[in-house]
Amino acid sequence: MPQTKEKDKKSPFDNLNEEKVLFEWEAAERSFKRRDRDFWITAISILVLVSVILIFVKEFFLIVALGSALFLFYVLAVVPPEKIKNKITNRAIYFGEAVYDWPLLRRFWFEKSLNSQMVSIETNLRFPRQISLVINPKDQTKIQKILIKKMPLIENSPTFVDKLTAWAIKKLPLEDRKK
Repeated sequence: MPQTKEKDKKSPFDNLNEEKVLFEWEAAERSFKRRDRDFWITAISILVLVSVILIFVKEFFLIVALGSALFLFYVLAVVPPEKIKNKITNRAIYFGEAVYDWPLLRRFWFEKSLNSQMVSIETNLRFPRQISLVINPKDQTKIQKILIKKMPLIENSPTFVDKLTAWAIKKLPLEDRKK
């Protein structure tokens, strides 16, 4: 009898190491937007004009690098992303199969990228410096309530490159915004 009483009693440390899922969702692994023919004609025209200028300066490797970047952008715009499972637990954030423990994460913010709502999280790692998860806009408040307990929320991306990119997209649109 005394042995069964000891087994029935639960120690406060029994569930200490148990990982609990706080929120889980399935989404695309990256933001995605199909581009129309006019966009690609504009992008290729700009690349050709810049390449002509670079030929005079004899920067052939830079021309190849710009062509490669445009090809990568084309592939990412044509091939749709796969669906992956993301989850937030009491120990970490899971981005597909990758695991990011809470001590590795610094701060987060919400942003819109192409046609997707994203939560971006800055890490303390050298690579990746930032992870971005596609979320459903309806789930933003639920995710914010969970993440704000673990790290600070900031208004928008703090990096200079992100601010510069947003300014360039605003000033030099490659597609018609009325669509």
